[in-house]
Amino acid sequence: MLKIAEKIDQQLEEFAVAESKDQGKPVSLARKMDIPRASYNFRKFASAWENLVDTSNSLPEHGVINISSRSPIGVAGLISPWNLPLYLLTFKIAPAIMAGNTVVCKPSEMTSVTAWMLAKVMKEVGLPDGVVNIVFGTGSPCGQSIVTHPKVMYWFLSIFIIMSTLF
Repeated sequence: MLKIAEKIDQQLEEFAVAESKDQGKPVSLARKMDIPRASYNFRKFASAWENLVDTSNSLPEHGVINISSRSPIGVAGLISPWNLPLYLLTFKIAPAIMAGNTVVCKPSEMTSVTAWMLAKVMKEVGLPDGVVNIVFGTGSPCGQSIVTHPKVMYWFLSIFIIMSTLF
């Protein structure tokens, strides 16, 4: 994971320009926030595993118990939005593979260039085939296949739901 972060940093300008062209944000914003955060996500989760332990805590006043356990659960389905394409994709990939899972990712069909570039980086640094799988396509056939596949054990979606209320 650290090698992935280093490679993203080495290709900062290429990633920033691609993110700008693909998503429409200023190159300066992609260069200062989005791409550095993408490499940070891999760095942070690469070192986080050393300090993670199974924990639990409760908030009795809210009737909540939180239990955290660090163990792989299988295949993760990751679907990312158009607005922060690489930033949010890496925020999903890094913790999933840190925990020992494999992932099937679907970036937004509107902003998938930097996901393709990330796939190339992962291949270049030697991430084993099959650990991160990126599927390109539209939401209905591709996204639906991910969330309904019986071997996908959990999903991490970034979706926005528009709700209207009649008064």
